[in-house]
Amino acid sequence: MPAWKKSFVILVGLLQIVIGILVILHTYYFDLSQFYSLNQWLSDTENGQRLLLFSQVFIVLVGFIFLGTGLFSHRTSNQLVIFQDHTNRLVIDRSAVEQNLRLALSKEYEIANIDIKLKLLKNKRQAKVKITGKLINETDLDILEKDISKTIQTNLEQILNIGVKHLTLKLSPYSEGDKVTVI
Repeated sequence: MPAWKKSFVILVGLLQIVIGILVILHTYYFDLSQFYSLNQWLSDTENGQRLLLFSQVFIVLVGFIFLGTGLFSHRTSNQLVIFQDHTNRLVIDRSAVEQNLRLALSKEYEIANIDIKLKLLKNKRQAKVKITGKLINETDLDILEKDISKTIQTNLEQILNIGVKHLTLKLSPYSEGDKVTVI
């Protein structure tokens, strides 16, 4: 998640928590004479008190969910710093990494319509990779899956110095009539 989105989610979460706590305090500790009929129904009936309690708990829980998402989600980026010293900085773009993986897979394996979704995790210098494609030839899927995993990991770790946090492969068999993208 980009930094501005993360900051926004944290602020919304904190605002949600503060509003929930203020509503709880205002309901139970202040006089609501201007909303007397609603206040009377909420305070005098059991259903009104349940509704009030559940709505306030819901507001606070949503606030904590927003806060947790903002604090604990990974920071993703479209660019990742590969090398940096005092004066130089080498940055690689996400689309370049995707294209590099697409070319490596198309050269080594008989896979058509390769689609690669890549998330670069900025702080950990790792990547989450999701690959979909169509197998042109029938082969042993377990061996092919292990080979593709090794190819992706060696390509990212040795060439680009990026670790692989999670790799998802979704390969389906090619059937006649399917459109094929040539790389």
